[in-house]
Amino acid sequence: MSTRMLICAPMRLEASALRSAAGNSASGQETMRTTGLGADSVTVRRTGYGPSRSASSAVRLLAADFDVLVVAGLAGGLSPDVRSGDVIVADELRGHREVLRCQAADSLAAELVRSGFPVRCGPIVTTDALVHGQRRADLAATGALAVDLESAVLAQAAGHRPLAVVRVVVDTPQHPLLRPGTVRRAMSGLARLHAVGSCLRRWGRHIPPEVRTTCEEAL
Repeated sequence: MSTRMLICAPMRLEASALRSAAGNSASGQETMRTTGLGADSVTVRRTGYGPSRSASSAVRLLAADFDVLVVAGLAGGLSPDVRSGDVIVADELRGHREVLRCQAADSLAAELVRSGFPVRCGPIVTTDALVHGQRRADLAATGALAVDLESAVLAQAAGHRPLAVVRVVVDTPQHPLLRPGTVRRAMSGLARLHAVGSCLRRWGRHIPPEVRTTCEEAL
């Protein structure tokens, strides 16, 4: 089954890594770029950093023509056993007012595991600002694995279409932001994000029928 995949990447460097993986080096926030053969395509959209820009992008993208939405980028680790470079696939997104289930999580995680990535599947929390210290510990105590500023907001653009969220961890409780090694960890995270991006088209072609059916029945 052909698949038109829309990948939302908040920051320019994240979008560049994913576009490069899809064979497209174009940049820019407003122009949607598509690569692919036949009816299969991958579109990478830079949606902007933080919840406010994400909300604006989600409104614009809700009516876009695609079959599956992927939110991809970097994140902060919460759980003490999450390491920099781990790939987190969200089985649920925790925003301010609701919890969103990610129906495609299991199939995407399985594809990434087959490709050799260190994958963890669990909740991702979206907050209004970067978290530090006790706030990070409090979120970890809820069972969440990672935190970002955009995923739960961008997820609104999926509507009833399949949704997947994949984030590569950069900072952790042991190695917070603005510490020695952050730049190196960020560059390693972007390299891993590029590698993850190379798997997304293959995964999109094999989304289990039951995931598509569940989303169609919700319409």
